[in-house]
Amino acid sequence: MEMEKIPAARAMEWSIEFEKGIRSRKPGQSFESIKKLGQRLVEWNEGPKHTITMCNMFDMVPGEERLFADGILLRLATTFVSGDRDTRICVVKAFYSAFRRCGKKGRGEYLILTMMSSDNKRELLKRVRAVFYDGDVEFRALCLICFGCLSVIAKCVPEVQYIILSNLRSSHVLEMKASLFAAGCISELSNDFAAVS
Repeated sequence: MEMEKIPAARAMEWSIEFEKGIRSRKPGQSFESIKKLGQRLVEWNEGPKHTITMCNMFDMVPGEERLFADGILLRLATTFVSGDRDTRICVVKAFYSAFRRCGKKGRGEYLILTMMSSDNKRELLKRVRAVFYDGDVEFRALCLICFGCLSVIAKCVPEVQYIILSNLRSSHVLEMKASLFAAGCISELSNDFAAVS
């Protein structure tokens, strides 16, 4: 009987499926692909931490999981940058679904984000910021929600903190609510941020 693969061992397969899905010309396929990836981020995050024994058992190279995690999350961020309104909403929902499940265990448990390399964490946040600076009120609100969902890596980034704090006084209700969400998420992880927000 074949042992069921752990999520880390399926990362390459998931990455390929996601890429095919978002490139598909079939109506609705890209949305379905993003939604499915959100569910897989939850599954991956809740899966067991892999050990050398697991790597050997599933024929994985040590560090492979991290490379695919980085690639998948950066591709999701690129989809957010290049997508239309509906695609961006779909990406935010994918990040939020994983974040919400992690919140039940403690938001510091968003392991798939914490395993990213430092450079790729910065790049992920940079891509979201690019949409914030180029977007209208709705897109800025989506970015703020994203920052909240990514709080485990955004909590120590001054530029993200500044964006969130400065939008707490926005004259646009949507933007203000989104910045309150982001501020709440980061405040749970950073006492310094909580003290100034």
